[in-house]
Amino acid sequence: MTQLSFFFEPDKQQPKILTQGVFSHDGIGEDKERITLEENYKHLLEETDEFNRQLVSFQANKTETLHSWIKYREGFSASLVDLLIKKYKFEPDDIIVDPFAGSCTTLLVAKMRGINAVGIELLPHCHLAWEAKSRAFDYSVKELQKLEKIIHNALPPNTTKTFKHLTITKTAFPPQIEKDLMQYSEWFQNLEISTNTKILCQLILTSILEEISYTRKDGQYLRWDGRAKKIQVYNQNRLAKGKKAIKGINKGDLPDVKNAFLTKLEKIITDIIELQKEQLSPSHQQLIKGNTLFELATMKKDHFAGVITSPPYANRYDYTRTYALELAFLDIGDEIFNLRQEQLSCTVENKSKLNDLEEFYKKIGQLDRFNSISEVIQNNKVLSEINTALVKRMELNEINNKGVLPMINQYFSELTFVFAELQRICKSGAYIAFVNDNVRYAGEIIPVDLLSTNLAEQVGFRPVKVFVLPQRKGNSSQQMSKYGRVALRKSITIWQKA
Repeated sequence: MTQLSFFFEPDKQQPKILTQGVFSHDGIGEDKERITLEENYKHLLEETDEFNRQLVSFQANKTETLHSWIKYREGFSASLVDLLIKKYKFEPDDIIVDPFAGSCTTLLVAKMRGINAVGIELLPHCHLAWEAKSRAFDYSVKELQKLEKIIHNALPPNTTKTFKHLTITKTAFPPQIEKDLMQYSEWFQNLEISTNTKILCQLILTSILEEISYTRKDGQYLRWDGRAKKIQVYNQNRLAKGKKAIKGINKGDLPDVKNAFLTKLEKIITDIIELQKEQLSPSHQQLIKGNTLFELATMKKDHFAGVITSPPYANRYDYTRTYALELAFLDIGDEIFNLRQEQLSCTVENKSKLNDLEEFYKKIGQLDRFNSISEVIQNNKVLSEINTALVKRMELNEINNKGVLPMINQYFSELTFVFAELQRICKSGAYIAFVNDNVRYAGEIIPVDLLSTNLAEQVGFRPVKVFVLPQRKGNSSQQMSKYGRVALRKSITIWQKA
């Protein structure tokens, strides 16, 4: 049997066709507006080997100094940020902004290049990543090496501290590993070490949670090892009902906390020694904690020289589930439900934020601005066509979750507010780079790159280029079996403020 790749390699013998042509499988949905959209913007599409899948994902960061300290699967690479900084000639006096900062790759590369930067991020483990990684030039190597020896030669004292599990993380660790984890966590808090080193220890413990657990991140879910009590109880209930047990994954022998921690610490010390050989130019970076929809609206007009970012994709991934272990370890508790709702609407559970946004804009005396942005959304023919096509698919029972419909509409509505506020806060001549994927639901292709470009143009940006990666994104097996195999663009959209 031939294995199907999730990514499509281009056939170099065939001419490159970058446009989609057909957007609705079997013509169930009207796609005239989407076809017109592609016709109007096809001159912007450019396939280039300058960018590839590794650059626009975390893959290239896995072995990078500093950027590999914690795995953030949804991020892009430091090499991509570096390339864009050079390509669009951002200078040391400039300030760039990343409204979806994630693990702060944009801010960290800016720091290395002596460029000022501001990021906005909601999730606590991303803020911990920034706190630890931004201190790379401030750590005492001698103190870290001393700590390494202490960990080698001593064991942490017992603790009554427990892991405050969320419902979806219970039984994620073997009992002894969970006990050890909490002992090391409390030990590091009480050791006579600097604040910097305590923050780094917290990051390392957070970074090894997946490695020492019965879980593995897999898209929008955590996959579970069959040895986890959660899976065993689940299978007992299935068997009692006459159903077949699920197998679960097998991660093999799990490392203990001590060895996993020391392996990571050793690598980080090596990175720090290498980094501290460099002399950085003075610059300032700031990570703001909050919802970018509200934070951008209060920022100074005509302030930033550019944007390098990647929003959550419209792919139903819920980061509060993907990073549930990390959030639980950081004692996020019931706040996780608020975080889930405050994220950009990219999951079926997200509720509309428009009423809250309207109240907020009214509060800051900018209701007219809210209304003008809302008008752009309401009058966009492509978005309206997509919404109508998805309703038809729902009526035909081809969408397995009714939350997909509001999710798509909310996703682009919220992004339009982001685009409009970025246009307001950026200087004339500023370049904006957005990394995103096109998506497909129930046979309906959604051209995220060109619809975003269209919305950005309507709020005042000038479209410059849509760089298309040579490797296309594939579809889920469910989509392919029912609607056929279609290659979707992975793109970097470039706009400029006039």
